[in-house]
This record gives sequence, structure tokens and C-alpha cells, in this order.
Amino acid sequence: MIIIGGGIMGLSIAYHLQQHTDTIVYDRQDEGQATKASAGIICPWVSQRRNKLWLDMVTKSAKYYPEFIETLAKTSPINPSFERNGAYILFDDEKKYSKALKRIQKNNDVYEEMISVSEDAPVEYLNNKYYNIFVEGVMQVKGDALLNALKDAYLKSGGTIKNESYIPNDDDFKIYATGAYGAEQPFEPKVSHQKAEILHVKTSGHFEHLPVVMHRSHYIVNLSKNHFAIGTTHIDTESFDVTPTKENEEYLLNVFQEFYPNIEIVEQFMKVGLRPYTRDFLPFIGFVDERTFVANGLGSSGLTAAPFLGKVIADTIIFNDAELDINKYSYL
Repeated sequence: MIIIGGGIMGLSIAYHLQQHTDTIVYDRQDEGQATKASAGIICPWVSQRRNKLWLDMVTKSAKYYPEFIETLAKTSPINPSFERNGAYILFDDEKKYSKALKRIQKNNDVYEEMISVSEDAPVEYLNNKYYNIFVEGVMQVKGDALLNALKDAYLKSGGTIKNESYIPNDDDFKIYATGAYGAEQPFEPKVSHQKAEILHVKTSGHFEHLPVVMHRSHYIVNLSKNHFAIGTTHIDTESFDVTPTKENEEYLLNVFQEFYPNIEIVEQFMKVGLRPYTRDFLPFIGFVDERTFVANGLGSSGLTAAPFLGKVIADTIIFNDAELDINKYSYL
């Protein structure tokens, strides 16, 4: 079985399929692979998105994550930097905070993975002019580290990776998980993308295992000791240029300094990923013909959803039975 694309979606599919059948991954190693740039925050329960299909997908994905990481560790010694440090969700005013608190507490009654929800309280180092809600169950993972662990586990399971283009063959059963580069494919679904710029900073002091900080569309993730990732931009583009801009570097630096005003930065650098989208910002998962399958359009949900979707797609193809009905995400 052929998988085209070696990002988190392609390798998750390949890894789960490889437990049942022989697979080959074709990976051109294009620039801008979203996974390598990402600081993965697994926190679907606080989103205000109302699309039930998306919510069902990401909450089931979050529930699967600890099991996935535990299974991965049995095959690969590579640390994917998976942690459950929780997250502070920040708000500018009391009205928005109170409304969000009710909504998030209600979700905590539904999703046990959230563990607990705590009301506003002072937080050391954080700018306490903002109201905060602490969600204990929020997880995080380092995109490039997870990809390396997954690749290692896949190869040790007997999989094959070819760093070259796939030459289409009508006789092959192939799965396209090509991210932003799905725009090159001559078949539906149509794939567009956004340029996501992420600032990484190294700091003085001793900062490790801090909770994620989330405010509107911004986040700060403490990836490792004295290392933070700050994101992100959402730039609609047809270009595949992954050159970071000084303007956005300064913008994201201001975000970090706003929320952590007293932490000294000693080094900074940028990473850029191309985030793929399909129709209505809902991923497409399904067949485009009898021997061609597509999984794309995860956008900013990629690191959250891809491991679970890899299992779902493998179970659907091998057993015709899975925890998620992919027919609901196949809208051609």
C-alpha cells in the first residue's frame, strides 16, 4: 500500500497500516512541512467552533493521544516531548471570562480528559492583568520530535520510506496525505494553505514544564527548559515561500513580552510551516476513486488529530470499521 506524504498525517496512516500490511511512504521532503514547525497543543475542549463533525474528530483524537504515545514508546526510544502541563486560557475582560468559564466547565462534565477546570488566580511570571482559566488536562507535543519518533517506529515495524516523488500507477492503492502540496494534485478536494510563522525563544532562568498560555489566536508553549514557541500567524497565500518576515518576528516577540514581561530572552529564531485547508476548514478524508484515498485539510488541528485519524483510516481500510465514520468527512 502506498502513502504519499511524510508529514504527521501520512506517517500516522502508514504507521497504523503497517501493523496489518506492507506499506511504502513517498516523501519529497518539501519545505514548509507544517509538522516540523509546529508546537502541538492538544486542547480541543475550549474552542468556540460549533462544527459538530470537527468537534467529534478532535475530542476523540485528544482522548486517543496518551494511548498512542504509550504504544509509540514501546517501539521507538525517541522522546516526542509529550507532556500534560495544562493550559491557562486568558481573557481581556470579566464578561468574556465569565461566559467562557461556564462553557468550559460544562465541557468538563462531558470530557473527562480535561481532568479539572480552575477559576481565575494569580500566576507567577504571567501578566496577571488578564483573567485566566486553568485547564489541567491540556497536552502538548513537539512537532518535529513526534515526527522523528513516529518515523522510527514505522521503520522498525517494517515500513519503507522513499525520499522521492511518487510516479502514479493505476494498479496501486494509494493514499495522498500531501498537506499544502495537495494543491498540485489534479483531483478534488481543492487544497489551499496558510503560511504560519512561529517564533522560538531561548531564555535565561529556569523555566520548564510551564503550562501552555492561550489568548485569542495566540499561544505560548514551553517546549523544554528555557525554550518557548510563540504563535502564530494565519496568512492566506498561494505561495510556497517559507521565508520568515521580520515584521512577524517582532509581532510575535511582542506577544511573548506582553504575557511574560519579566522573562529575559537570550536567543530567538523563526520557523515557518504551510498549514493545509480544504472546504469550510473541515478536513477531507475519503476515496476519490476506487484506488485513490485522500486525507488532507487538517489545518491547525494536524498534530491533535493526525494520530487518531491514522488509526481510523487504517481500521476503515483493513476492517471496514472504525471509531469515526469517515463518510461524514468525504464530501465530494
